[in-house]
Amino acid sequence: MDISSIDTRHATSNTFELSRGNSFPFTGYPFGMNYFAIETTNDNWWFHPEAQHYRGFRLTHQPTMWAGTKGDFASVRILPFATRSKGLLDVPYAPQFSTFQPNKLEIVQKNDRIRTTLVPSEYGALMHITAADDELGVIISFPTEGKVTKHEGNVIEGYSLQLHADRTTPLKLRFHIETTSPVVDATTIEDGALQLSFATSNDVTLRLGTSFISMDYAVRNMPQEDEATLSANITDAWNAKLGKIEIFDHDRERVQTFYQNLWRAFLYPMKLYELDEDGEPVHYDMHADDVKPGYLYTNNGFWDTARTVYSLQSLIEGDEYPKILHGFVNSYKEGGYMPKWLSPADGGGMPGNLIDAVLADAVIKGIAPELNETFLEGMLHSATEQDPNDRLGRCYQNDYAKYGYIPADVPESVNNSLDYAFSDWCISIVAAHLGKDELAAKYRKLALNYQNNFDKEVGFMVAKDRDGNFKPGFSPISWGGDFTEGSSWQSTFQEPHDIQGLINLYGGDKAFLKQITTMANSEPKYDVKGYGHIIHEVAEMEVNEFGQINMGNQPSFHLPYLFAFAGKSYYMQPMIKQMMTKLFSAGWQGYPGDEDNGSMASCYIFNSLGFYPFCPGTDQYLFGMPLYDQIIVHLANGKDLTLTTTQNLPQHQFIDHLEVNGEAYHKPYITHETLMNGGNIDYTLGLVPNPDNFDPDEVPYSLTKRD
Repeated sequence: MDISSIDTRHATSNTFELSRGNSFPFTGYPFGMNYFAIETTNDNWWFHPEAQHYRGFRLTHQPTMWAGTKGDFASVRILPFATRSKGLLDVPYAPQFSTFQPNKLEIVQKNDRIRTTLVPSEYGALMHITAADDELGVIISFPTEGKVTKHEGNVIEGYSLQLHADRTTPLKLRFHIETTSPVVDATTIEDGALQLSFATSNDVTLRLGTSFISMDYAVRNMPQEDEATLSANITDAWNAKLGKIEIFDHDRERVQTFYQNLWRAFLYPMKLYELDEDGEPVHYDMHADDVKPGYLYTNNGFWDTARTVYSLQSLIEGDEYPKILHGFVNSYKEGGYMPKWLSPADGGGMPGNLIDAVLADAVIKGIAPELNETFLEGMLHSATEQDPNDRLGRCYQNDYAKYGYIPADVPESVNNSLDYAFSDWCISIVAAHLGKDELAAKYRKLALNYQNNFDKEVGFMVAKDRDGNFKPGFSPISWGGDFTEGSSWQSTFQEPHDIQGLINLYGGDKAFLKQITTMANSEPKYDVKGYGHIIHEVAEMEVNEFGQINMGNQPSFHLPYLFAFAGKSYYMQPMIKQMMTKLFSAGWQGYPGDEDNGSMASCYIFNSLGFYPFCPGTDQYLFGMPLYDQIIVHLANGKDLTLTTTQNLPQHQFIDHLEVNGEAYHKPYITHETLMNGGNIDYTLGLVPNPDNFDPDEVPYSLTKRD
């Protein structure tokens, strides 16, 4: 599919109360340093696809609307005007005549017949403005904090800034603009906006360069190519990304949905590095107020993305992914801890320390092996050195080391405890890979700490006090408090490294199967005593109606696959098919919840392929349910993997049998090595379940071996 078929307004129709993606309509390069969109309002949700007016083109670095109005660090707003729109900060535009594509943003204002076309470059953009009248100009303003420092002749310069997480050295985006018509008048109008009028012309081009390093870099980063060449460059860049997976299917709308998701999977993390005179990567070190060599990336929350994004990149992204890992290492070296939530520096945020899963997954898959020792060093640092401000690394790690769990007087104690046990397992995987057997054994033992929160009396993970007593008054449907964006239903199964150990705690397969069946078949009931109000994830679980499996949020992504550990993969196959066909679309309400930096898009892609990375850090993907007639995956190593689904009809909701490279295949999982060798996976669907499809003696990986 060509990138021009992608509508960037996908999943942008949202409210505070209900998310259907909470996405932005970004135009820019894959993993771009800057993105561009139009702004229709001035709050967190600054774009809505049904708005008939806009406030300007917005150069943005916002990772999520939940970051708040100041979460869009280093943003600039540019609004073209002509005779009748002069002095106005909010003007009508015609969505039906405008273009919203990743490679081009074109906005038509009927009044004055203004047409503005924006084509991005790697570090800037070209804006071409035409109008019926000769009185053209632009209004420059700042959604956050900024200033125009120069407007002389054909040059406009300025900056936008925001303090990074340490609240010390400002991160400053410099911008340099050269215009084909000189500025002849500058007037400060409402809200401090600067109105710049050009010399008489009805056709003006602006060339924009940006830099986080210096104005000299911004000048050098300004595009020199003509509009057609710039357009061809970014179109080729995006088509190369979309071409990594080819979809063939009888349902055209479903094909569109896939590519809308594939596009979103390549938006984050965003570049925070530039190229010096020799073409070498350099970046601004926010902690030392200095320029350093190497890569740097931002806008990534690992609590969200660790579950899907980087497993997908390990399959198909051979160029950018190693650079991203080098960037994370630079964040660690400069910020002191392996990052948790980068925007622009690490601000902490969310429980756990799930970058450990990304690093372990990269190690076992051989991505950037030169970094393995540094990965382990950084993982161990977070696991042993508690940040005095309890913001970076493992918050409350000292309590975890003392008790084997985070006590109940700490917010979100259960989720932190479970995630730290998973991180301990990730450390053991990296240590073992590096031949550090004693260290690996130590952390394998610590990885069993999740058991400390399991209350056999109720069959759920429950918070514990400092004396080792389970918290009284437990309810499995109570959201918040001890849990993160969920209740114990969504949190109890957050130990993907040892589901067999959890099965043993339940007393065996039968009891475990009963519990997860109840989870799927229960009504989506809840109470919000832990929060005191309804958060949007609660509303989404109720609206989506998939029991206590809240597919609109990351902790539930893997829950359908729990049935594979009880030898009942056929239980989950209709569920996955229903989720993919009913909860995702190519429209403005495209998701069952927050998309979150590519995490839900990547989840959709994996489910569409028919397998899922249940536990990053293992080499296994669990079979689920394929969605498309045929998929060709062009792998990162240059080989091809072809997935074909026979009898792919709505009424066929089960895998009857499958073959790998022409041979019958009965394991409920497939390894990364097998996938990367390329070849063929052939699924044949059926009307009724086939319990004999997968061998019950073949079970996915668990730290605890099956008895």
